[in-house]
Amino acid sequence: MKRRAGLPAHVHAEAVHKALQEARPAGLHGKQLARATQHTPAQVWTGIRFLRRTAVKEGLPPVTHHRRDGFQLSEDPEVWIAYERAVFEAELHRMTNFIVGIVAPHTKRAPKDEWARLVLEQLGGIRATLEVLTRMERP
Repeated sequence: MKRRAGLPAHVHAEAVHKALQEARPAGLHGKQLARATQHTPAQVWTGIRFLRRTAVKEGLPPVTHHRRDGFQLSEDPEVWIAYERAVFEAELHRMTNFIVGIVAPHTKRAPKDEWARLVLEQLGGIRATLEVLTRMERP
């Protein structure tokens, strides 16, 4: 593997973009991307993050990830929606665990703590929104 330390993020993004374009419609997993681009895994992640930040400006489809298929640059909206739902579900679990494990015990131990009550109420709303998004049927 060639050493590419110090290169700007867009250079890694170009390599990742090219590899994902060549793999279409299939995807590539992280190690496969590293081999295909001759970049380190960290550089591949730098490229993916850069692509995700600039996708709209560059007119690119989103870089999605699926456990089975790896990273993809798919033109299929169903792939995008599946990825978005997976992210919402992961965040829902993360938020639920935070509420149950940290915020709720804080609120119970300090019921007059205005901060704890506010956080619990606001996070409850976020949690409800994430639940709706994970279950919502597409029109």
